[in-house]
Amino acid sequence: MTEDSGPRKGRRDYRWTPSRIVLATAIIGAGGVYIGTVARREIGNIREGFARDAAYAELLRSTTDEQAADFNLDNLVIPRSEISFGGPPKDGIPALTRPEVVHIAAADHLHEDDRVIGVSIGGETRAYPIRALMYHEAVNDEIGGTPIAVIYCPLCDSVSVVERRFGGTVHEFGISGLLVNSNVLLYDRTDDSLWSQVGLTAISGPHAGSSLVHLPWEITTVVEWRKAHPDSTVMTFNTGFDRPYDENPYSSYFDSVDQVRFPLSREDDRLRTRAPIVGVKLGDALRAYPIAVVRAAPGGLVRDLLNGERVVIVADPDGDSVRVVEVPDGAMVVYTFWFAWAAFHPETDIYE
Repeated sequence: MTEDSGPRKGRRDYRWTPSRIVLATAIIGAGGVYIGTVARREIGNIREGFARDAAYAELLRSTTDEQAADFNLDNLVIPRSEISFGGPPKDGIPALTRPEVVHIAAADHLHEDDRVIGVSIGGETRAYPIRALMYHEAVNDEIGGTPIAVIYCPLCDSVSVVERRFGGTVHEFGISGLLVNSNVLLYDRTDDSLWSQVGLTAISGPHAGSSLVHLPWEITTVVEWRKAHPDSTVMTFNTGFDRPYDENPYSSYFDSVDQVRFPLSREDDRLRTRAPIVGVKLGDALRAYPIAVVRAAPGGLVRDLLNGERVVIVADPDGDSVRVVEVPDGAMVVYTFWFAWAAFHPETDIYE
């Protein structure tokens, strides 16, 4: 046998023999059956998923209509189809009113790295633990003689503080159980009208289209707030409700990547879906300040002009603190994920 007349010793023989052809045909046939079976199953799952989604969408719509019937929807300024039912019914998430507070030196219910919303008005300072706000979403309080509402929506990590006095009435706010753009809708207990936190206005009722006065706030940690405000008070966990304040019910949501749980009226890919921003509205001017950009600025401080007026925002380059230092009178300010701000305010520009 010459060198080229057969396989060399030590080499595998890759020639197609009749037995190998039969074996390969059997393997390919079996593989085709398996792949076809898997494909059919997955297509079936997809179709079933669409059916479930359609059924769920119909259930959600009918349930939303039932829940919305509890509120004053006169003068609704958005399409009713944009309102979603979030799960808990009216007051199923119980807002707080005039909560118990203690001096911050006695706040042994908090951890040093707990996030809080800090408010300073009329020489009085108070911190509101986000661990509690995750279960209540709004606190009706009074600081420095001013009736305020501290609002937090876990679905978009949004923070705002507003004056509750409007039109000669001091309103008390509850949680409706309804959402727009995956953001909380409050309702006022005076006339059951709905108010949007990130939308910045009442969306129904006698004040539809009107806005509350927005007040300054700071998002920081207990240890940093105590350093800056050693005489502050802080809200306790003695709320009158049995809630596991040491547990974060949204931990899996916050651990996910850019998940949005409820429908959006529009999407905007100029920033990452859940990029944290400070949104400012002054008249017709709208601007989003990405927290990453603020942190990267010298000293973590941004000075800007909006409609020719000063905006100053500070973000700790090495920590969790965000503070609105200065905005013009009449400006409305909210901290939130980008998806919510962009959905409500598509004409916004972005600070770079």
